[in-house]
Amino acid sequence: MITLHTETEQIRREIESMLYGLGFLCRVFGRSKSCDSLNKKLKRDPDKYKLGGRLIQDLIGIRVVLYFQEDIEIVKKILCMKYVFDSASSTIDLPDTDQFCVSRFNLVFKIPDQYSKEFIRQTKGNPIDTSFEIQLRSMLSEGWHEVEHDLRYKSKDSWAGQHDLSRALNGIMATLETSEWTMNRIFDDLAYRHYKNKNWSGMLQNKFRMRVEAKLSDNLTALFDGDNNIAKEMFRVEKSLLILKIQAIYLNLPINLDNLIYVWNYYFFKNTKIHELTPKLILEMLNDNEGVQSFV
Repeated sequence: MITLHTETEQIRREIESMLYGLGFLCRVFGRSKSCDSLNKKLKRDPDKYKLGGRLIQDLIGIRVVLYFQEDIEIVKKILCMKYVFDSASSTIDLPDTDQFCVSRFNLVFKIPDQYSKEFIRQTKGNPIDTSFEIQLRSMLSEGWHEVEHDLRYKSKDSWAGQHDLSRALNGIMATLETSEWTMNRIFDDLAYRHYKNKNWSGMLQNKFRMRVEAKLSDNLTALFDGDNNIAKEMFRVEKSLLILKIQAIYLNLPINLDNLIYVWNYYFFKNTKIHELTPKLILEMLNDNEGVQSFV
């Protein structure tokens, strides 16, 4: 009997801790296929999976559900930094402009070394690869995917020839994608209104859309108040560049508005006034990560 619940939960927690630590708004779920589910998959197409041929790669499955569609590509890059990515076995389907269909990020990674011994021991003799799958979904699309998977994907015979209804079901996904785009615009507009009103904490909170402490320090607030060029630069911060940089250098900092500004300034903006406000401890950490890079 294959029972990888412990390993699945450990990987799930590892991913959840990493993404929460980077401030992502998300939920992370995990499951390992039961013996019954595995046997059904093998019996459904007995010639599809075999030793020496094609192997099952999703015995352990993780699903990351992100509040915002825009974060999916960032998280994909972060996961590829963390784990060994099997691009040939992964599926990334993006819809064409003239079609209704779903965006799929089904990513396959090699089982981390600390879990591989137990994984191999339990799966020996079965057509199972030493890999696991991570699915990335947005929050609004998650419910649609669940309905589609259980009531269409698993019931293909009942949908045979029903092209109009199948297209209509995909049309619901198109509506959800429009809703996601609209939601992003709402938060962008809210951030801009706060920028115009010099509410810098509100501006940054809605610009980043992250799990962060939503209070800018008095020193940085005063700096923004006195120099509109600095405030404008911070309004233009590229979240993806910032988060990927933090992950790439393994920077162990609390994710709050002040620290995000300090890191952005150190690597990208390089403003002397912000540099002077950056705590010495943070500068030391940044210098250490850059091989004692000097401030320019």
